[in-house]
Amino acid sequence: MKSLLSIGLLALVWAPTAASDTVILNSSPARDCFQAALDGGGRDAIEVCTTAIEHQALAPLDLAGTYSNRGILKARNGELVAALKDHDRARRIAPELASIHINRSNTLMALKRYADALRDLNKAVAIADAALAVAHYNRALLFQTLGDREAARADAQQAAQLEPKSEAYRQFARNLGN
Repeated sequence: MKSLLSIGLLALVWAPTAASDTVILNSSPARDCFQAALDGGGRDAIEVCTTAIEHQALAPLDLAGTYSNRGILKARNGELVAALKDHDRARRIAPELASIHINRSNTLMALKRYADALRDLNKAVAIADAALAVAHYNRALLFQTLGDREAARADAQQAAQLEPKSEAYRQFARNLGN
């Protein structure tokens, strides 16, 4: 299975709010789940996320982020249907986070459900939060997959403009310009 990173960028979710459990040296199952999603953890990392979901008293944004991060890990393990369920849970809890829509769209793209992925990316762009450049970049990748070079170019250029320090965004926009 093609890596989700090759499909699009992940928008990992970590909203550090206070949880009622004890956190020692900035470590907790939810934090470890986030780090595992960032680092590409495997089956053990999914269990860490599950522990956080089931046993930590997480604020809603943290709970949504943990579901989404677990979804990323499940998708990497080829568990696409289970990953989508986690992203759906995250979206029900915190529909205002663009990163959740972006992560869900990556799973939908892996499932070749392109129209649904586009709806999620359009929602992420409409939210226009800190993940806006990632949303444009991933939508450009989706448009490229769908054969809409002009739409892909426009989104790639928007991503590059929003994140001018990103060489990857600038290079992708240049490649689509040729």
